[in-house]
Amino acid sequence: MAKILGASKVTVRYQVTIPEEVRKRLKIKEGQTLVFAEEDGKIYITTEL
Repeated sequence: MAKILGASKVTVRYQVTIPEEVRKRLKIKEGQTLVFAEEDGKIYITTEL
């Protein structure tokens, strides 16, 4: 089973805050583009293609 790193609520503008643990692990910087990919019914978020 996958480890849960955090949770966020979706705002009325469909925005979410990325939990601190996720930001640290992916080394996300302000202004950086994130990539959303789907595979086998699961959605993945990454910092590169």
